[in-house]
Amino acid sequence: MLKPLILAATLALTMTPLAQAKEAEGKQVSILGRIWVVTPVKDAPGRFRATRLNEELLPFRPPAMIGSRQAVRAFKAATGCSANIDTMVKSIDGSYAAQMICPR
Repeated sequence: MLKPLILAATLALTMTPLAQAKEAEGKQVSILGRIWVVTPVKDAPGRFRATRLNEELLPFRPPAMIGSRQAVRAFKAATGCSANIDTMVKSIDGSYAAQMICPR
C-alpha cells in the first residue's frame, strides 16, 4: 500500500519542473532534436535561463552534444544574442543561466 504512494509522490516531483517549463513564458527552440525553453530572469536584466525539456522522462539518456554547448546555441536561437560564457552557470535542476552579449 505504501509503494504506490511513494511512486506517485516521486512521479509528481519529477514532472513538476517539466510542467513549470511548459507554462513559463519564453521561447521554445530545437537544438539537435532537443527542445529548450529560454526565459528571461526576472531579477537580472539581460540574463536568460535555458531549460531542456525531457519529455520522454529518460534521466540518463546520452545528450547529442554537451549540455552547455546546447544551451549556448539555445540562447543564440531564442534571443539573437551570444551568451557570455564567463557568467554561465548550471543549476541543480539542469537549467543554464547566462548574461547575454547583444550587438548594438
